[in-house]
Amino acid sequence: MLGDDRLYVFTGGKPPSLAELENRYLAQAAGSPSDAETWHNWIIRLVEGGNAVGYVQATVSGEESDIAWLVGVDWQGHGIASEAAAAMVEWLVANGTRRLIAHIHPDHAASGKVAAALGMLPTGATDAEGEAIWELRIQP
Repeated sequence: MLGDDRLYVFTGGKPPSLAELENRYLAQAAGSPSDAETWHNWIIRLVEGGNAVGYVQATVSGEESDIAWLVGVDWQGHGIASEAAAAMVEWLVANGTRRLIAHIHPDHAASGKVAAALGMLPTGATDAEGEAIWELRIQP
């Protein structure tokens, strides 16, 4: 699923090798090297068949969560990212998140739709890579 070149149109780079994936997953499983944040990573699996089709992830620092999602090209356009991201946000809010942030390439309309479905809005700011910063503040 991560081997499709089309996944990297907006993020840059290329599909990771098996060794790169193993190293990435070992680092994710070990957790953040900072005591000030925690990492959460969930694999998105289809109900029927259980195939992995993507992931959602969050870096949590206090009441703030920086979130991201990725769904394989063959499964895009079916609401999977929106459903998985909504479930992640529900969990994050239940566990104390009061501000969500996402970094989205300005030309990536599909990710913008996922963020909007979560209630996020673009802030007008961009990060160092030129990605638009989207935000949602949650009232306790």
